[in-house]
Amino acid sequence: MDTPIDAPIYPTRRTTYHHVVLMLFGAIVLLIASACQPTPATSLIATDIPFPTMTPGQLLSGRLIDQSGSGASPAEAIAQINRATPTPNFQSCPAQTGNDDIPDEPNSGQEAIASLLSYLDEGGTFGSIGDVLNAWDALSEQGYVRDGDLTGEGQPELVVGFTAPGNIGTLVVFGCENGHYGVRYDLTSEGSAPPVLVWLGDVNQDLRSEMVTSRRVCESADLCIYDTQILRWDAARGRFLNILNEPVRTLDVPRVADTDNDTITELVVELDTRGNTATGPLRTGVNIYDWNGGGYTLSIIQLDSPEYYIQYIHQADRLFAEQNLSAAARLYDAVLNDENLDLRYWFNDGPQIITTYALYRLTLAYAYLEDPRLSEVVARINTDYPVEPGDTADDQPVYIALAYTFMNTMQARSDLHTACESVQRIIEVRPQALDLLNRYGRYNPTYEALDLCPY
Repeated sequence: MDTPIDAPIYPTRRTTYHHVVLMLFGAIVLLIASACQPTPATSLIATDIPFPTMTPGQLLSGRLIDQSGSGASPAEAIAQINRATPTPNFQSCPAQTGNDDIPDEPNSGQEAIASLLSYLDEGGTFGSIGDVLNAWDALSEQGYVRDGDLTGEGQPELVVGFTAPGNIGTLVVFGCENGHYGVRYDLTSEGSAPPVLVWLGDVNQDLRSEMVTSRRVCESADLCIYDTQILRWDAARGRFLNILNEPVRTLDVPRVADTDNDTITELVVELDTRGNTATGPLRTGVNIYDWNGGGYTLSIIQLDSPEYYIQYIHQADRLFAEQNLSAAARLYDAVLNDENLDLRYWFNDGPQIITTYALYRLTLAYAYLEDPRLSEVVARINTDYPVEPGDTADDQPVYIALAYTFMNTMQARSDLHTACESVQRIIEVRPQALDLLNRYGRYNPTYEALDLCPY
């Protein structure tokens, strides 16, 4: 007779031994059938991915003449198109005659920018801006004064990185317009150092100059990162736009290099940090962003082999979520049985937590796949973590409790969904099932109850 759905889901003394006998009997039969089925080795070393073929993009824009008959005549339409527009003149710049009048030290970032604009309007040269910033004690070792034609109008813009009052790292791009200097772009960084000017020039050989910057931002008191942009001037909009197709936030400042010798410069993110208490364990390697004709996109991911068991688990869980359960099972099995894995534990309790979690997840995978090796996993759970008389779910390691609950419900109902519902009820009363997985830092996966048993 089927066990009622509301009956206790953890094995009692009577049902435990009855089930153990049944499972061990089944294990003997299935072990004979599966004795010649070796588990293939699994590697997490990423293979090289070729760069995409560059596809140049073009943009044509213009106004169409109204030929519907309801508007102006062709002559009137042409006259409307050719009439004068208030287009700013970026080539009309104040003469750099020299200005020895150093402005007074400002009291705020806005006042500093206003003073520099006035200084340039009154004949100050690009070369003397550094003298002004030094007089203000605002040009530290990380500061810079650079110039380059970023708007394509034939006149150079001035790029200045300095420490504004209040110890605010600041980057400003000055450019001339209608006989005066104005601010083309400004950016601040957390801390006194200005945003890093990684590159100033043509990155993708399209005869236009770009600016690559990385500013420091702090996600928390113990975690600061660099937010990188590749900025290009958009004449139609009259402002700089980021041509990276996705946010690039890294622990270190990226570099630019032509890694594949195609004359196109790539943005290279070196993943050198193995992680800390804030980030959790991190995979080392390299990410490369390449120009695809319309923007810079992540084209190469080359990760080194994992250094921690939890990284194997995270990769296995990703495969599990993608419903690639066979590949996921190989990784869980490697964590449990591959003595050649040269890995470490991130936490001191890793040996028990990682082992019991891998046993539980391998149970789920083999049950779904109807893999005969399930009997081996169940036998190992029964041997290594036996249920003693009077034990409840709270008396077992949490992932072993989930495994017992799943298998007992499967025996009673032969339904994966019902078995997972039973598991969810255990997770509700033992939230450490999630806490133990969600303690690996903000740069590692965050789990919810449904992730642990998704059937």
